[in-house]
Amino acid sequence: MMEKDISILIEKYKNGTLNEEERSFLNAWYIKYAEEKSSSFEPEQLEENLNLLWGSLEENLVGHGFKPERLKPAKVSLWPRISAAAAVLMVLGVALYFFKADPGQLKSTQQMIAEDIKPGSNKAFLTLSDGSRISLNEVANGQLASQAGITITKTKNGQLIYTIADQKSASSGTEYNTIETPRGGQYQINLPDGSKVWLNAESKLKFPITFAGQQQRKVELTGEAYFEVSKLKEQGIRMPFVVASRGQEIEVLGTHFNVNAYPDDDYTKTTLLEGAVRVSRLVNPQSARLIPGQQASLSATSLTLKNVDTEQAVAWKNGQFIFNNVPLLQVMKDVSRWYDVDVAYKGDFSGVVIGGSVSKFTNIKEVLDVLELAGEVDFKIEGKKVVVSPRTK
Repeated sequence: MMEKDISILIEKYKNGTLNEEERSFLNAWYIKYAEEKSSSFEPEQLEENLNLLWGSLEENLVGHGFKPERLKPAKVSLWPRISAAAAVLMVLGVALYFFKADPGQLKSTQQMIAEDIKPGSNKAFLTLSDGSRISLNEVANGQLASQAGITITKTKNGQLIYTIADQKSASSGTEYNTIETPRGGQYQINLPDGSKVWLNAESKLKFPITFAGQQQRKVELTGEAYFEVSKLKEQGIRMPFVVASRGQEIEVLGTHFNVNAYPDDDYTKTTLLEGAVRVSRLVNPQSARLIPGQQASLSATSLTLKNVDTEQAVAWKNGQFIFNNVPLLQVMKDVSRWYDVDVAYKGDFSGVVIGGSVSKFTNIKEVLDVLELAGEVDFKIEGKKVVVSPRTK
């Protein structure tokens, strides 16, 4: 910036017409000037303008509880004063920007922290039968591995596809792979039989690399997943698909369903959207056949059926949070898993239920704002923790 431009900015500063961008340029110029000590301005002129900067600094700081006299240097030569001013401006410039800005345009500390908490994305780890572990969000698209006549390919859309490359060399299903999503992750996998599985955050699916030679297609799930199971015949016999998850087994022939089986939830829930499934309780055996629109809830003591809103059950897979009279404690578990945050409670919220919907790819602050509108609660973000407290009147 030319010094004639600096002169214009100084005059605008004196007249009170300097905008924030111009103020930043002027502050930066003073800092650069302090470092290089090179300018055609007379020292007296710089001293006068430096006094103006200090005056503005004091006015803003005092109004917000600061004590600038502890920072302001004594009346000494020009260079130490400029260096001190530069240091103070560097530390407090951002704060002064917000203090001087239009209150309607200010970003609260809560908003700024919330912007650092990103929603989840496609990320997962694949563990092969030989123990090799692959971070799927870090490897390039294309073929990742080939084992037992099966090729494993990652697509540009964030999918993992198992394909039978050589039917003759495909071994029996005695080797297993595991795909695991962390908190803040999700992933889709296409199994060798053509079945599609969507994994929610903090979930794990263990499956044989091929179903050849088996009487059933059995996989093991921890967490939550949505299944679209393909119909498959082995030697002319329809081959059932079985999902083992937290004390139960689900048997299907070809259907769409969702399984929520997180270890820290009170219930394991199976929701049927299409087709038919049978849910079997393993301890104290009990079973139930579901029709579309029904949900089976397995607790430590019982297996029950009820009609539910299937859209809510699979909202996570469709990029949404949908809560219709859902306990707040359950809602916050979903938020915690997706945004990879911890949750702390100030009070008893066991009786609080929430309603509302919002995209799960939005900022966490927007999600919490929707929840605040829906329930008598307040949220405060402290780093990577969300603190829940009763609504203040």
